[in-house]
Amino acid sequence: MKIIIFIILLTYCISEKQSPKGISPTAVYDKKRNLYILVENGVRKQFTEKGQLYSECEVDSQGREHGICKTFLPETGQVLSEGRYINGERDGVWIWNFPDGKPYYKLSFSHKKKRKVWLETNLLGNEHGEYFRFYNNGKLEEKGFYDTGLKTGKWERYYLNGKLEYTGNFFQDKKILEWTYYYPNGSLEAEESFTKEGTLIQRTTYYPNGNLACVVKDYNFSCY
Repeated sequence: MKIIIFIILLTYCISEKQSPKGISPTAVYDKKRNLYILVENGVRKQFTEKGQLYSECEVDSQGREHGICKTFLPETGQVLSEGRYINGERDGVWIWNFPDGKPYYKLSFSHKKKRKVWLETNLLGNEHGEYFRFYNNGKLEEKGFYDTGLKTGKWERYYLNGKLEYTGNFFQDKKILEWTYYYPNGSLEAEESFTKEGTLIQRTTYYPNGNLACVVKDYNFSCY
């Protein structure tokens, strides 16, 4: 019986963990995320068990993100992401950073434009506007455009050495028209042609020396 009582008391103490030093005792411990959550004056802050700030977001009366929201690298306080919410939806330009503070990628959102049906990814489905992604040395890695959560328009990707890796157009997440791919040294690697609806017409690949490698057309392969 004493053992049972001890287990019950131990469980209660664990579930009611005390806030770390320097954090208000009114902070609520989230066991799933192992974070302490404090909401005061329309701002929700999250802290690690060491008392380090993890995130700070403005919220509305319903607890939804509404306003500026930031996440931090707890060990240094460096801002890892920053942007704005409107009624719980990302809006405007959001920026994510590497741990050293250099930009990782920038992406635009619109709280007014969101697909009715979408597959959940690491983002919210309401991406809308320009997109940029960077290498950790600051060089551009990829750029493009989203329309209501779907890749649209011209997209380009670059190698770390700055040379173009590929370029082409999307329409509602489907490749359309002409796409071109390059080797890291800049020589042509492949060419693709698609219909406006996204159906592949032909794909031609080349060896690094420039010689023709293979041609795919109407599901027929011709290699040299």
